[in-house]
Amino acid sequence: RSQESGEDGRTPASRHARPPCRHGKRRLDTIMAYTQINVESSFDVGSAMPSVFVAASGLGEAVCSPFIDGTGGLNVVDSSTGDVIAVDLSSGQASVVMNSGGAPSGAAVNPDGDMFIADIGHAAVMTASEGLSPSVYCDKYEDHSFKGPNTVAFDVNGTMFFTDSGPLGETGIEAPTGSVYAITAPSNGQRETLKPLASQCLAHPCGVAAAPDGTFVYVCEMMQNRILRFFQRPTGVFHCSVFAQLSGGVGPSAVAVAPDGRLFVTVFDVDPSAAGRVVVVSPEGKVIQEVSHP
Repeated sequence: RSQESGEDGRTPASRHARPPCRHGKRRLDTIMAYTQINVESSFDVGSAMPSVFVAASGLGEAVCSPFIDGTGGLNVVDSSTGDVIAVDLSSGQASVVMNSGGAPSGAAVNPDGDMFIADIGHAAVMTASEGLSPSVYCDKYEDHSFKGPNTVAFDVNGTMFFTDSGPLGETGIEAPTGSVYAITAPSNGQRETLKPLASQCLAHPCGVAAAPDGTFVYVCEMMQNRILRFFQRPTGVFHCSVFAQLSGGVGPSAVAVAPDGRLFVTVFDVDPSAAGRVVVVSPEGKVIQEVSHP
């Protein structure tokens, strides 16, 4: 690991706790079926849009970031309580797996089954192995503390990608200082390395997902209402461009990639009369379908 870690491979706990952040997601206590788009980049919806139905309810005040754990079970986080919640879709029942002690806004599981949590309250990426309490995995790059990691994802090679947005309003259009980072998986005797893909130049980067084949990484830049696409050329050198410019609402809050390359994007809006939207984007960057719910 690069400069952010100590001799034991972990960083000290953040001394700058931040208040809970809704990070562009409505306060919900319900999981709708379409929230599968946040679960994992490899889910299979086939060629048709899945129908929308209530999969579980009564889960918490600020439920967000559905993800699949190492056993194939569905989990969510509650940014208002710090809970990581396991959801049994067959019964709709939920149970608290752990608590981050902060304000988690995203989580994912690596190929070894270890959980990683993007926590705005701790301004850190946390990690938790089975049966252990979450601890700080990384909270700074070089000498600069994170603003507050928002979402975390892994590609097929085990490389971690995470966005660093801070609370909503800290990295907006007037102060586009959000970032995207990668932590490469250790290989061939090499230690994992933290590096920025876009450093302090984005307006509230939040959702992130890697394509199933590992070719692209997609990031929601909410306050610019657009999807960015990162690619490597040559290997290890990342480039970024605008993949899809959206309109309406505030902006995209989460993204996942289907096996055929389509993106499924949730759009956040502050208008209480507006319907929730999931936008489907083609592999060429065109909006091809939308699904909404009241």
